[in-house]
Formats: sequence, C-alpha cells, structure tokens
Amino acid sequence: MTEESRGEHRAESGKDLEKQLRLRVCVLNELIKTERDYVGTLEFLSVFLHRLNQYAETKLDKNITEETVKVLFSNIEEVLGVHRDFLSMVEELLQPEPHAHHEIGHCFLHFRSRFQIYDEYCGNHEKAQKLLLELNKIRSVRTCLLNCMLLGGRKNTEVPLEGYLVAPIQRICKYPLLLKELLKRTPKKHNDYGLLNESLQLMKAVCSSINEAKRQMEKLEILEEWQSHIEGWEGSNITDTCTEMLMQGILLKISAGNIQERIFFLFDKLLVYCKKKNRRLKNSKASTEGPRYLFRGRINTEVMEVENMDDGT
Repeated sequence: MTEESRGEHRAESGKDLEKQLRLRVCVLNELIKTERDYVGTLEFLSVFLHRLNQYAETKLDKNITEETVKVLFSNIEEVLGVHRDFLSMVEELLQPEPHAHHEIGHCFLHFRSRFQIYDEYCGNHEKAQKLLLELNKIRSVRTCLLNCMLLGGRKNTEVPLEGYLVAPIQRICKYPLLLKELLKRTPKKHNDYGLLNESLQLMKAVCSSINEAKRQMEKLEILEEWQSHIEGWEGSNITDTCTEMLMQGILLKISAGNIQERIFFLFDKLLVYCKKKNRRLKNSKASTEGPRYLFRGRINTEVMEVENMDDGT
C-alpha cells in the first residue's frame, strides 16, 4: 500500500468514525427525549389514578371502587418513582446536551434491582385490560374516565386509557432495542462500550423475567376460570395454594357394588376430585357457562403418599 493510499484509508476511516459518533449522539438524544415523554405519561397516569380514587371514595358509582382502581393501575406510582430517578440520572450524565463522549451504560446497571418492579405491573396488565373492557361498557364509567382524562390535561382523547396503561410494557421492552442501537454506534475502544454491552444483556434478562411473570399470571387466571366451573367448592381458593394444573383424568370408584365415575385434577400442591355435573338443560346459557363439576374433595399432595400398584389390584 502506497503512502497516498494509506492516507486515503485513514481519511475514510476517520469519516466512518465521525459518522458513527454522530449517530451515537442521535441515539442518546432519542433515549433522553423518549424517557422524558415516558415520565410525562407516567405522571399523567398518576394524576388519573388519584382523581379516580377520589371519585371512588364518594361511592357515587358502585362500579368504581378503590379495588377497581388498584387493579387498573397496579403499582404505577412505584414505576413513576423509579423513572423520575432514572431520568434525573440520565439528564445529569448527558448535560448540558448529549455528546459522543458521554457514558450512559452504568446508569442501567445502577437501576438493575429497581427495574424488577415491572414484574408486578406487567403481570397484572392483562387483568387490568379485561376489567377496563368491561367498565367501558358502562356509560357512567365511560363518562367518568373521559372527565379524568380531560382534567389530567389530555385535550386529545383519541388515545384511550388502555393506550396509556400499556406504555410501561412498551417502554421496558424498548430499552434492549435502544441499547443495541447505541452499542452498534459506539466504537469498541469507547469507555462506554463494555458497560453498554453488560446493560444490554441485563435489560434482555429483565424483559425475559417479565414475560415469565406474564405467563405465570396467565396460569393463575386459567386456574381461577377452572374453579368457577366447580359447584360446592370448599376451602381456600385454588390460586392461594397452587400455580398450575399438571394433569387430569377419570378414575372409577367402587362402593357397595356400584361403580361411580370421578374426575381427578392434579395440581402442583393439591389433588382435587369431582363428579361430573348432569347437564339436562339444552339450549341454555347456564348449561355451557355454569358449573361443570360437583366438588367432592381435595388432598394436599405434600402429605400424600403415592404407592405403585399392579393393574387390577
């Protein structure tokens, strides 16, 4: 390679580095701008929550209670507290304005444990969605929600409450994408490169744990739905003890020469046995949506002994 070509190569490399650093600043600008917008959304939801709680205290509408508000907003105020602090740190690190030499990676690592609050919020979100869907069918509730939105400063009501409630899930899932892009625009020799890489892996893990929390919540909702079809249920709710159904099947009970069919449900901590309910009603809503089984008993599997027996014994 001639001296001239080496000079051209260095110039080209210099331009590439300059472009990379310029794009790095763009990503930093996007991070801080979207974080400010997000905190604004959380503050709006906090105001909405307080106004709805005030309305619930009046007991003017039986459909809006403090429990209803809790289900809708979950731990949104904790999320707001975390992100006010997070934004404050980001702004401090990027003052007076984002620059290519700024380091942001350790900010995410600093908030490692505090981001775990998303487990609760995301795990509750589907339940909140279902409740809001039912509440929106009631005219008085729709009017109340609209008033809260207007009083909260949202003149444009085209985005419904559910659009704001999903924002925390969208935001926490956005961080790995932002970090991946920032890492791509950060030279390997940059002081921030290693911490950004570590932060990217961290936020991926946070999102993964949140997805797991959502799956766990879905399992519990399945158990609640199952119990709603059991008539005469006794004892604590199934979700107070168990987290999932492992298997189910039919066994025959022989009593006084009579053969009776029983259906057994094996959970992680309980064995529940029932009798199928006789459904004689036809073309009836109750016959498809009401109880399907009659409760007959439950056994705690932690104190149960299992013995292998030959067929026909």
